[in-house]
Amino acid sequence: MADSADEMNEQDESEFVDEEEAEGGPAALAKVRAKLKKAVEEKQEYLEGWQRARADFANFKREETLIHHDREARITSEVVELLIPSLDTLELALKHEKEGQAKGLEMIYKHFVSSLKKIGVEKYGAVGEHFTPHTYEALREVATESETQDHTVESVERSGYAIGERVIRPAQVSVYVYKKS
Repeated sequence: MADSADEMNEQDESEFVDEEEAEGGPAALAKVRAKLKKAVEEKQEYLEGWQRARADFANFKREETLIHHDREARITSEVVELLIPSLDTLELALKHEKEGQAKGLEMIYKHFVSSLKKIGVEKYGAVGEHFTPHTYEALREVATESETQDHTVESVERSGYAIGERVIRPAQVSVYVYKKS
């Protein structure tokens, strides 16, 4: 322990210039200024390195948060993609069942859709909605003479599903297209 204390004292003494050396002239003063300049440069280098590391860590945390949220949405959409064919089958059965006989199927269908809604999955695609190629797949065009119906949904062949802005499956629809007579 005594050796390390002596080494520290020697280092401290070597960092400072004795009064006799300071009075020794411009060479000693230049030596002190060079040491000071070197210390300031090192300090600036360490500060910049620390700031870069801090910014890198903040960016890393932000990216990890985004990746985590994206992963959750992707997993949910993969599970929903597996369930959608069953939902389509129920929807088709409801369309072709005679009135009064579909009560049980309708209850199951509504429960299924409400369960999907609870996990953030929205069903979309209704007659009269505005057609957008991002969320809809046009199966056919239907001519209309009404400008207000131009690029709106005429009929829904298969419903679409999305989680927020992420489309799991686009709705398949027939679209009105305005044609002057």
